[in-house]
Amino acid sequence: MTMPNPLQAELSKPQLSLLTLMTAPFGLHGQWPVWNYVVTKMDGLGLDAEEQLKSLQYVGDRSVGRSSYGLAWFDQNHLADDSRPSLTMAAALHLEEFRPVAHKLLRLTEYFIERQMGVRPSPNSVQRHFVEADEVAQQFPDLNATFMRVVPHLLQHEPVFSRGTQGWYTKPNGAESWRYELHRQILKFHGVGTDVEKYVHRQVEEVGRLEREYKSKYFLSGGIRNAVSSSNVAFDNAQITTMAAVAEAELAPTIEVVAEPKLYVNAGLRNELLEKQGKTKLNVDKLNALLRELDDNYADGHAYSCHALLRAVIDHVPPILGHKSFEAAVNNYTWSRTDKRYMTRLLDFKTQADDVLHRQIRASADVISMHDLPQAAALNALLRVCIDQLQ
Repeated sequence: MTMPNPLQAELSKPQLSLLTLMTAPFGLHGQWPVWNYVVTKMDGLGLDAEEQLKSLQYVGDRSVGRSSYGLAWFDQNHLADDSRPSLTMAAALHLEEFRPVAHKLLRLTEYFIERQMGVRPSPNSVQRHFVEADEVAQQFPDLNATFMRVVPHLLQHEPVFSRGTQGWYTKPNGAESWRYELHRQILKFHGVGTDVEKYVHRQVEEVGRLEREYKSKYFLSGGIRNAVSSSNVAFDNAQITTMAAVAEAELAPTIEVVAEPKLYVNAGLRNELLEKQGKTKLNVDKLNALLRELDDNYADGHAYSCHALLRAVIDHVPPILGHKSFEAAVNNYTWSRTDKRYMTRLLDFKTQADDVLHRQIRASADVISMHDLPQAAALNALLRVCIDQLQ
């Protein structure tokens, strides 16, 4: 028996108002509206935009490193005024005006699947296969430039398909383009075609499978094995594995109320910086990696790693601002009054980071903790300026 799809549950009128407000500008300009626009419009309707956004259905677990899928994607930690929360293909279940976008994207995913099925592997080497934007434009001449421009962003928040998203890059002739790396996981959507309901249901099933695997690996199997090891009853490995499998099978995908994941870097800024890869004179690959690792360690509560990574970030970015050192950038770049205060905090933080990195072992306990990290707004202010300067 097919399980009901939680993402198809009926929405309230305030939730529908939010989705409609977000969709209208996207349909006109191919870009999701900034959060300040959505908040102001919802205020005019007497509704709390953030409350409605966070009330939208989703499946899985939104914690860092886990799998989830919902009607919308947004920064769980901080909805900045200039961030751009976006809808997923699941929103088309509830918005007829968004269905044309979903159908276009599903036509592309169907093509990706066909191309993957036609891949001929080499017995001597691992080969990577891509679908280029130019190829898509030739295959689908009816897709306009506005839609083609947002394809990488739309795929970025679709489980399974997000894995192959390469984003924009500059070709040798100077033209900007994007490409998608084919991979065998997309074959799980073979036969879905452009049926939005089937597509979303398959995504829900995949998130449920990944979550069951995660819980079986880290909670169920471990818990069962620990319980068995402390029991007076003798079980062989096959019996233990069977018990774990039975427990795993009983876990079905559900809508979960989970703690908001801990993020240090504004997710909207992270996405903007990812989109800069291959499009700027300066290579931002390392900066993206540092920020990803900073968020990962922040979520896990690794204070020393966070201090070291934040120090690495502020030492890495001065050339973007036209200076050789962060001290020179703080003192000579033309900052706004507020940003200058943030930068001064980050400059003062370098002494604290030096403490973490260079203080030698001693008899007494160390006093540095996660609470000693500077306010995240300071780093996000720095990244905002840097992203705006990248060309």
